[in-house]
Amino acid sequence: MLADRARSFGETQALEDVRVLVVDSDTQSARMLSAVLEREGSEARVARSAEDALAELRTFAAHAVVLDLVLPRMSGLLLARRLKQTTATRGAVLIAVSPIDSPFTAQLARTAGCAAYLSKPIDVEAFPKILAEHLKGRP
Repeated sequence: MLADRARSFGETQALEDVRVLVVDSDTQSARMLSAVLEREGSEARVARSAEDALAELRTFAAHAVVLDLVLPRMSGLLLARRLKQTTATRGAVLIAVSPIDSPFTAQLARTAGCAAYLSKPIDVEAFPKILAEHLKGRP
């Protein structure tokens, strides 16, 4: 509990009241990421597929979307491209996560519109800092 309160003021403020959609078919990974975000003061929601994410984003104005590139039916890369082409989600910060640790995959994610690429397992200490850095200057 004290460790949670020991976060620096800048980090806490950067993610407080930020709306984030976590898109991951892996239940454990999705729960972990949403718990980290909620600990930082963000409102986190979870979608298990790209289709669920698109449905959720019709009513949830996310500032950021953390998306696994390996999803059932529609890939995370295709989802990222769709989000960047859609007026309502074009401005959202996209963070790609994947069990595939490769520079080629990271480049594909960036080309699809992702601001950052993190390989699993996610470093839960670094994750909020990376997200906060990419959200700087956003309303």
